[in-house]
Amino acid sequence: MKHFLSFMLMTAVLQASAPLAVVNAVREGQPPYEDSDRLYRVEGEGCDQLRPGRVLLLVRPRDPRPMGQLEVVKTGPGFALARIRKPGATYPLKGDEAIPREPLRILPSLPSPGLPLLAALSQPATLALPVPRDPLRPLPGLPSPGRALSLAVSQPAAPALPVPPPAVAHREPIFFLPEQAILTPAARSKLKAWVAAWGRAGRWVLALPPAEPSQLDQARITALREELNRLGVAKIELGSAASAPPGKYPAVYVELDPC
Repeated sequence: MKHFLSFMLMTAVLQASAPLAVVNAVREGQPPYEDSDRLYRVEGEGCDQLRPGRVLLLVRPRDPRPMGQLEVVKTGPGFALARIRKPGATYPLKGDEAIPREPLRILPSLPSPGLPLLAALSQPATLALPVPRDPLRPLPGLPSPGRALSLAVSQPAAPALPVPPPAVAHREPIFFLPEQAILTPAARSKLKAWVAAWGRAGRWVLALPPAEPSQLDQARITALREELNRLGVAKIELGSAASAPPGKYPAVYVELDPC
């Protein structure tokens, strides 16, 4: 009987911890599609318990790279739709595990201490000073109690230096229509918003997949460089982006390394 209960408990734990899985990608809106328009269908036991705003951690079996995070935007019977919340090394693929991340829990407030504890805490702290064997002759090597107390009071503590916030890297795509290198009004608005939010300092990089850029790629890089220069970004480099699944609309990634 004891072994049977242990087996049932282990089975319940394994079933409860079974991860959800990405089934496919869903497009919404009008072309050209952006990353924000790409939704991923997630299925598996436990989808009915998901709510919009829940964060899903992506894990690809036998791949140690970080796969990013998804955020649930819609739910339905037996499935959920989620968009990319934090980009990973590649786009999500069919079969990637989606593990719900537990929300932060607020600790309960501590009960108020009793009156004896309040009375003890309200008493001023006393400073314990060394007492010499002879009241008129302090111990050798130690200043007199009055001098030690005056030195401690006359030397204020050094103020704490402010800790600068950690630098954050950014990486966002700009999509182009096929066989065109013209920036759309939406692309110009995105570049303007990124420069205002990220700042003009740092190392700006225009990244393409690791291959020899074609004349069309060079024209797109030139259009992006001219627009960023117009927005006040002076130093821009050409870099290589990680390989991603081919999409309907080509993209050039705009990256900022604050270091």
